[in-house]
Amino acid sequence: MDKINLDSIEQEPIQGHTSKGDQPKWQLDGKWYKADHMGYEALAEVVVSQLLKRSNVPDFVEYTPIWVQYQGKDIPGCVSKSFRAKNEMLVPFERLHRAYKGTGLAAALGRIEEPQERIRYTVDFIEQTTGLTGVGKYLTLLVELDSFFLNEDRHTNNLAVIRNEKTKEFRLCPIFDHGLALLSDLNDYPVDRDVYDCISRVRARPFDVDFDAQVEAAEALYGAQLKFSFARHDIPLILENLGELYSSAVITRVGQILYEQMRKYPVYFF
Repeated sequence: MDKINLDSIEQEPIQGHTSKGDQPKWQLDGKWYKADHMGYEALAEVVVSQLLKRSNVPDFVEYTPIWVQYQGKDIPGCVSKSFRAKNEMLVPFERLHRAYKGTGLAAALGRIEEPQERIRYTVDFIEQTTGLTGVGKYLTLLVELDSFFLNEDRHTNNLAVIRNEKTKEFRLCPIFDHGLALLSDLNDYPVDRDVYDCISRVRARPFDVDFDAQVEAAEALYGAQLKFSFARHDIPLILENLGELYSSAVITRVGQILYEQMRKYPVYFF
């Protein structure tokens, strides 16, 4: 397994205040490095991106595992290529809404009762302010992925678009940021706790606390989007590559979670 020493590289500042997934992050030579902070976030990023290779998702960030050496410790982590080109910046939905409306998107959504109307409001706002199309299908794909992978950290600071500061044009972000998926927060979901009990306690964001309610609302507006093509036998092959960084208990649990989600959501498969 590769290692990278990041002692001489300054950590990136934490961007948002609504996320519980504020992993230590570093940027170096066009790559982003993230280290585990609450459990096995890097494993979640790697596994999700490997499974997205076996899907109809057109654009996503690929993460690979790496040991991060920092302040005398070897920490499991992951690395990905930056998805921003020259002159591009990431603009979170939260910041964009505040710039145009004077208040954050999270606050605006809190004043809307139904998840379907929250999603519709978000899509209409983003399309009107950026000129982008297809935002509804994009958000539907995101909430479908979050339901399958149990991502509890999708919020208005990591929902974002990319803006070219030179041309002023916007584009959609690739699919990214699944660090707090697959029960990776070991503070909330200890590895020795019953996996089915843990799954039942995960709450969705940002349009409803129920994953299925978010998906049903989005699909009612924009249609179903997600299709996977992986099979059960693919999962051990992906997980075995992470055995150097993580305990067998963690590896076994993540396999259990994925098998359960495959059982629960056959609709997401070709």
